Amino acid sequence: FILGFASGFSSVLVPIYLGELAPPRLRGMLGTLTQFALVIGILISNIMGLSFSTESLWRYLFAITPITCVIQLALAPFLFESPRWLLGKDPSSLKARYIIKQLRGLRYDHEVETEVGHFVMGGAAQKTEQTSNKDVLGEMLGRSKIRMLLFSALVLQMAQQFCGINAVFYYSTDFFRGVIDNPSIGTTLVGAVNVIATYAALLLMDRCGRKTLILWSSGG
Repeated sequence: FILGFASGFSSVLVPIYLGELAPPRLRGMLGTLTQFALVIGILISNIMGLSFSTESLWRYLFAITPITCVIQLALAPFLFESPRWLLGKDPSSLKARYIIKQLRGLRYDHEVETEVGHFVMGGAAQKTEQTSNKDVLGEMLGRSKIRMLLFSALVLQMAQQFCGINAVFYYSTDFFRGVIDNPSIGTTLVGAVNVIATYAALLLMDRCGRKTLILWSSGG
């Protein structure tokens, strides 16, 4: 339960955090890094499972989870606070300016202020367009362009679940049982293909555009 709770939090918060830190030209690629790290972790667990998925060794494989948690907690103090969040609370925040200067590698104050202006204007525009939580759904359904985007997003998420890929990941060992001598090898190959496909999307994200990649993946 605790692991699932933490995984859910990180899967939502990490892309938002990276998006607020990244410059616009790298935002798509850095956002995809979360998924890339996820599939690499799955592949590593599959590879380690080839040797450690036994009655006597499985505890060593399970011990990797708390060890990873300890490493994350030890490195957490070195993370920067989101400059967008800091500027949203205080547009004159010196800490936000220092973080922007460090992240962007800027040398002059006027360059930092230009970046600050982009954050502040973006936050102001967002606050202007904000509505109450009760009115959000009504507004999305009432405006034709937003309604179509909402339905498209829902269909994409439903298609991702109904395409069967989750069944492949969760039950791949059962699928390969009786087909190859070691079903775990088949599971590892599925994880390797997933890493390769995610890496290709990482490289093509900002070059080909999101819509093109979505159409190609939907066609597949």
